[in-house]
Amino acid sequence: MLYNQIFGYLIKHVFILNLLVYITFTGYCQGNDFYNYSYKPDKEYIKSYIDVGKKIVTSPGSWESRQWFAAGSVLAAGSVIYIFDDDIRKIFQRNRSDFLDYTSKYIFEPWGSGLYPALLFGGYYIHGLATNNKKSRKIALGGTQAFIMGAISSQILKHIFHRHRPNQDEPPDPGLWEGPFKGWQYTSFPSGHTTAAFAIASFMSGVYKDKVWVGILSYGIATGVGLSRIYDNVHWPTDVLIGAAVGFAIGKSVYNFMDSRTAFSFGISDTGGISLAYRIQ
Repeated sequence: MLYNQIFGYLIKHVFILNLLVYITFTGYCQGNDFYNYSYKPDKEYIKSYIDVGKKIVTSPGSWESRQWFAAGSVLAAGSVIYIFDDDIRKIFQRNRSDFLDYTSKYIFEPWGSGLYPALLFGGYYIHGLATNNKKSRKIALGGTQAFIMGAISSQILKHIFHRHRPNQDEPPDPGLWEGPFKGWQYTSFPSGHTTAAFAIASFMSGVYKDKVWVGILSYGIATGVGLSRIYDNVHWPTDVLIGAAVGFAIGKSVYNFMDSRTAFSFGISDTGGISLAYRIQ
């Protein structure tokens, strides 16, 4: 018992230290300043949720063949994994341990629930205020937007499909789907934690596309979140796969919206003068 308490303490506090290091290093990375994205939670920022939502809903109409191929591949993989949903779940449940319990609880689950993202992006925003760095504040708001839109999207899908969670029936049955308008009880598909984590990962990998380690770390954490949901017996593997795909698409949509720039911009410069700038797309 004492060992478990000490181990849990170290995991939590070492991880918080690593989180601060993450903020520090990425906060000084160079890159796009996202000129047309708001650096404060104003009316334009709130409106951007509607704009990004419209882009997400209408984007399939402008997909190219490679994007349709990617979507088809995800659905095909999901169909195959669906056959083995319960077999995969059983493998995870047969290999439980104190170490994995603590890892799931203290390292991965808080990324999907919103605790660590709040610390991460809160740190970005505070850093931006303290150093008058608008880019840090934009990243904080963009990352928050990716997380929120991932969470909202997963909730909408959950209440369309109403799939039973593996821990809600005995024996667990991956084939139990209630369909739309069935209350709030069965909300397994897709995994909301995984959707949110992959939305953050794809967003951050876009922001720091010149920093390979950021993408590796972000997707590594998101993958851990997904696996932890299977390990905790609250989601089926297909819930996690589709959640990851949806989150990836949402994170990229938020990043692409932030990264969109008009050729010319007109405004007031930091020194108080009038500025007219041309930027290459």
